[in-house]
Amino acid sequence: MSATTIKTAIAAVEDKGVETDLELYGVVDKQPGESVYSLAKAMGWSTGKTYAAARRLERAGMVHIDKTERNGRNVLTIKPKTWEEYYTPEELEEMRQPEFMNEVEAIVKKAQLIDP
Repeated sequence: MSATTIKTAIAAVEDKGVETDLELYGVVDKQPGESVYSLAKAMGWSTGKTYAAARRLERAGMVHIDKTERNGRNVLTIKPKTWEEYYTPEELEEMRQPEFMNEVEAIVKKAQLIDP
């Protein structure tokens, strides 16, 4: 096998992984707190595929995986990050100031004038 063929194969697997991760994220976003097992069942995937995609999403900082107990069993649950977690405390405080929304509205209006 040539190096080009191997690189193409690796790229194809990575692309498929990204698609899988985004598909899982869409379901997790709509059903936060579900277990890996129930998500796998809902999607028709193996628990291994679901867990691997969830771990990639966790490493990317998009979800939290928590161990919880349900019906006497330990299960892994997946929740998306809240929008607040993407900002620093300072940025959140700035957003709470009344003048912040005035600045946002001005930026949006300016953008609409430039690109209607």
